[in-house]
Amino acid sequence: MTLSSPQAYNRSIFSDSDMINPDAKRVLRAQVRLTLLAMLVSVLIAGAVPSVPMSVLIGGLCAILPALLYVRIAGKVQRAAPPELMRAHYQAEAVKFVATVLLFAGTFAFFKDLSVAGLFAGYIAATSGYWFGLLSNNRDQRNGK
Repeated sequence: MTLSSPQAYNRSIFSDSDMINPDAKRVLRAQVRLTLLAMLVSVLIAGAVPSVPMSVLIGGLCAILPALLYVRIAGKVQRAAPPELMRAHYQAEAVKFVATVLLFAGTFAFFKDLSVAGLFAGYIAATSGYWFGLLSNNRDQRNGK
C-alpha cells in the first residue's frame, strides 16, 4: 500500500493490523475518552469561554499523539530477543518524550489565547488513561477474562 493509494487514508488509527496489542488500544481509547470528558467538564465550568475547552483538547492531544508514536515504534518489534525489545521501547520512549516537549513548545508558541490550567488539565486527564488502563487490566485478570 502506498501513500497515494486510497486505502492509506481510509484506515483507522486503531486498526488491528497497526496495533496488535489490545492493552495499548485500551489505553489509547481511555485517553481519548478522558480528554473528551475533561472537555465536557471544562465547557460546563467555563461556560462561553471557548479557549478553555480548546486548551483542554490541545493538552489531551499533547499526551495522545506521543502515545500513538510510542505504540507504533515499540509495536514494530513483536517477537525478538529481550535486548532488541528493550531497545525498541527505549527508542519509542525517547521519541515520545521529544514529541511531548515539541508539542508543548509549539502550543505555547502558536496559541496565544490559551488557558494554561485547561492545557494541563487536558494533559493530566489523558495521561491518567495509563492508570485506568492498568486498573481495568487488573480487574479483567481478577475476573478471569
